[in-house]
Amino acid sequence: MIKFIRSIRENYFDNTVELSKLSKTFFLWGSGLALVYIANIFLIRLIGLKQYGEYTVFINWAGLAVTLVIFGWDGYLVQRIPQLPLNDDGKIRAGHLFRRSLWSFLALFSLLILGVFALNYFSAISIFTHSPAVPILFLLLVFFLAFIGFAKSVLKIFHIVTAVQIFEDLVKPLLLLIIVLLFYATQHSLHLSSFYLLNVVLASVVALGLIVLVYRKLAHRFALNDREAVSPNWLRQCFYFMCIMMGYSIFSRMELLFLGYYVKNEDAARYQILLRIADLVILPDFLFNYYLPQQFSRLFSTDKIGDAHRLFRNAARTIFLLQFLCLSGVAAIGYFYLQSFGIEGRGMYLMLLVLCSSQLFYSLFGSCNLVLMTSGNEKYSFIALAIVIVLEAAANIFFIASFGLKAAVYISWGSVLLYTLLLYYFTNRRLGFSSPLIGGKDFKN
Repeated sequence: MIKFIRSIRENYFDNTVELSKLSKTFFLWGSGLALVYIANIFLIRLIGLKQYGEYTVFINWAGLAVTLVIFGWDGYLVQRIPQLPLNDDGKIRAGHLFRRSLWSFLALFSLLILGVFALNYFSAISIFTHSPAVPILFLLLVFFLAFIGFAKSVLKIFHIVTAVQIFEDLVKPLLLLIIVLLFYATQHSLHLSSFYLLNVVLASVVALGLIVLVYRKLAHRFALNDREAVSPNWLRQCFYFMCIMMGYSIFSRMELLFLGYYVKNEDAARYQILLRIADLVILPDFLFNYYLPQQFSRLFSTDKIGDAHRLFRNAARTIFLLQFLCLSGVAAIGYFYLQSFGIEGRGMYLMLLVLCSSQLFYSLFGSCNLVLMTSGNEKYSFIALAIVIVLEAAANIFFIASFGLKAAVYISWGSVLLYTLLLYYFTNRRLGFSSPLIGGKDFKN
């Protein structure tokens, strides 16, 4: 038995990610997830399913806006910084990239400000109609979340993961839980605008902590006064990276936004609860994505294609094994999880299993998005995303209004399957990479 466990560790984990790092990351993420689950139970008891649904739609609009204003720089920096030359002092000549990304963010955020106030004036989106302060809170939340995204992308390059998680996955949900419990214990009412403000404050604390961490840990590694020109293809590549990052979340976010658009707020709340437990299944893929982008970037930049393919296959096996174990755990506790929110039932449990099973597709076909992103083939990820978004939006328009939650779950499942199939097709055609889980063969140079 000991030899078997040692063999799994050496052949799967240690050849992909150091098990000690992964276990620490898993513990912090799992702890944060548990805190969020508990906080949501009491939050729903405070504000009810309908208002919780409105809150989740608001947060998802903010997440979509963050993706747009960052404009793919979080992915582009991960790809480009390992390839940049060093100056005479051994520092990375990345000042031009940082300056360009900052100006890009400020320009896009200014456009977002104009767009939000225009929408608020014409009352086009219901999330801005609760209070005159809501548009400002929305913009502040996007601002701080964007800086969190930038900071995380730079820290990930140097494998500084634990400190990031302490700020984002532990401190923030812990403070949120304490505040929600205080409101619940004192039986004070909690208005949505007040809860939005609370999220802004917590996001600002996390953003400030990560910016300080970047400065203290990495400032000495970069030469910020260099005058080296930015790659002429940066605009196109950043656009592709933005679409790639959107692809990680759009298949759940789009359904939530359509549920909100059709004012199906209670269905939106139930859908968000299902997504929360589905996070347990996608968790291994998410955790490995803290470490794999840097490894793929370095292997492709040094033309070690065979090593990159071995990492691709090994990661697919490891992540699928962990995801299958997580899915088994979700199946065992899922009904009791739904019961804690008062939404248990055979139909809800079935939809929970359907939504959670879709997360297996990300490991079944391998980390194709990462490979396309780090190998310079990001445009194919964009093509896959564009195809799926059009079909998914059409399905949402035709079915969400009539079937609500049930349509959202099955559309999301189908979208993830189609997206991962297209990504795998492009990865196989462009690079010759194959997944060991669907009969793929080893790479041949």
